[in-house]
Amino acid sequence: MKQNYFQYNGQFLQPGKGIAMGSPKSSTMTEVYLQYIEETYIKQWLESKEILYYKHYTDNIFIIYNQNKTNEQTILEEINIIDQNFQFKMSTEENNIINYLDIILHRNNNNIDISVYRKSTGTDTTIQFSSNHPYEHKIAAFKYKHRTLTLPITEESKQEEWKTIITMAENNGYPVGIINDFRTKLTSKKHQQHPPKTPYNKRKWVTFNYYSPMIGRITNLFKHTDLNIAFRATNTLQQQLSEKQNNTNPSRIYKLKCNTCNKAYVGQSRRSIGIRHKEHIRYIRTNDPQSAYALHILHNRHEYRTIENMLQLLKTCRKSTRMNC
Repeated sequence: MKQNYFQYNGQFLQPGKGIAMGSPKSSTMTEVYLQYIEETYIKQWLESKEILYYKHYTDNIFIIYNQNKTNEQTILEEINIIDQNFQFKMSTEENNIINYLDIILHRNNNNIDISVYRKSTGTDTTIQFSSNHPYEHKIAAFKYKHRTLTLPITEESKQEEWKTIITMAENNGYPVGIINDFRTKLTSKKHQQHPPKTPYNKRKWVTFNYYSPMIGRITNLFKHTDLNIAFRATNTLQQQLSEKQNNTNPSRIYKLKCNTCNKAYVGQSRRSIGIRHKEHIRYIRTNDPQSAYALHILHNRHEYRTIENMLQLLKTCRKSTRMNC
């Protein structure tokens, strides 16, 4: 496997462990390593019937074990000694109930009842129906929330989930009739036979800026073609609140502060300082020595903060200014 290196004072340094968070290969390598552990260790427990059922989704693992042969603490301790850099935490059922991903599992006699799980910190906030956003963006939230068609939950849970969806729709200005029609379409679509889809790598996408529902008159022209239409909103909060830059030459001098030692890096960029800040942070996360600021943070293991706390605009440059950053 190719390793990530960065250079400091003529010496090549290598991270002690792990893969940089956000790296394209992180999820793949994590899955490979987890499957190695399953094949080497978990498989033995399954063969001995100590573990009766084992499934994982990314880093979430669900286990049913034989209480006559082992217990949850033994399983946790033996897994955690496999690799000191790879530690698991365990959640056990309480009152015969445990949450896994977005469902609640309730052990009831010889059956397991399933219902929808929502975090206590969750809200019912979504795009307001009156906002100038594509209809597809607005209704997407309800497509995700409407899990009664995909989860094998009890009839009582289905009714409770539907009440929650209707309440969320009403609180965000959606007519109940639209949500009912959407539910009907999803139900009928689930039972329809669909022709084979075009392979993902052969799908062609075209993006349109969404200004009003009138844009639909244009996109409807492509309905019977091989093109898929995607909309880009043009009235986001960031666009509305961000300061409009009238300067045709956005070159500027800025200062980045280290949160630990208060040393500062001064640079100049012809791009916006927000974009330049993101580049410095990306260099830190990917162990890339292109940025002197990132090199300082990585070598000294110092802390950096948000753009508001670490970046200061010093001067806007004239067009004739020439400096390297």
